[in-house]
Amino acid sequence: MEITLKDRGEFLRGFLVLVKKNKEISEFDKNMTMVVGKYFGFAEDFCKEALKNLMENEYISEEPPKFSNPCIAEYFLIETYRILKQLHPLEHNEEQWFIATAERNQVNHALIKMRSVVT
Repeated sequence: MEITLKDRGEFLRGFLVLVKKNKEISEFDKNMTMVVGKYFGFAEDFCKEALKNLMENEYISEEPPKFSNPCIAEYFLIETYRILKQLHPLEHNEEQWFIATAERNQVNHALIKMRSVVT
């Protein structure tokens, strides 16, 4: 399945929003953002700039991402959950954002799969 540029952008933006929700950017956050950005074809400079300005950037929408395909939405939920669980127990606001993302993409069943992920 090909992932569109819009979906790749939504994936990176969604990951950045979750990083921002934690109110601080750890080295692991920075490294994983670079990995996600590289995986989806974003320039290293672009990802570094996004991280540098993340906390002050009011133009990065905190709305849950809307993907063009339920499979991509499910992939986003499971993979970002897997990454974040390696960092810390999820905060209530992060859990609520995952739920809102699942609802927006009509993949509520993915929440069950997401929570069964073992890191």
